[in-house]
Amino acid sequence: MDYSIGDRVRFMDFDAEGTVTAVCGPELLEVEVDGMRMRAHCSEVVATGAASNEQEREMYGGNGRISRYKPCAGPPRAAVRSGRKAARMAETMEVDLHIDKIRQRYPAARNVPDGDVLYIQLDVFDKSMAEAFRRGVRSVVFIHGNGRGVLRRELERRLRDYPGVTASDASPLRYGSGAMEVFIK
Repeated sequence: MDYSIGDRVRFMDFDAEGTVTAVCGPELLEVEVDGMRMRAHCSEVVATGAASNEQEREMYGGNGRISRYKPCAGPPRAAVRSGRKAARMAETMEVDLHIDKIRQRYPAARNVPDGDVLYIQLDVFDKSMAEAFRRGVRSVVFIHGNGRGVLRRELERRLRDYPGVTASDASPLRYGSGAMEVFIK
């Protein structure tokens, strides 16, 4: 099927929908899902214009590889906490910037080449900071891990653009040496 910019598509191997932002070739598309762009082969997506399953089968020639997402029961809900500890926990947000955790949370990042991993991590950082400001969170812990320090240096550089924000090492007892806590005033 021919896709064009602006078409809504659904991925066959995970439950996500996106918008085609570019057609990179006869079989390759660029799709934006939850603010993240990824490349996908035409055989990995289906258009979401069909009114029924019968129409969808007709549109795609009975493609038997179309998988259906079946939601499973999530983990049991924890009891609602109250008191000082709950108030303190509500004021802190944790964000794990390890690429495997990002790929679990955002399936759109699964096709990102290894050379572009830093850009995805920084995009998640920016969106997390925006979310923290929106929710009025007092501190955000970014778990960046121990490596060559490229991600940490880039986070420190980007934090200079946020007024009223200070950063320090997070608790080494809880997070190890690969985490940074950002305090928002």
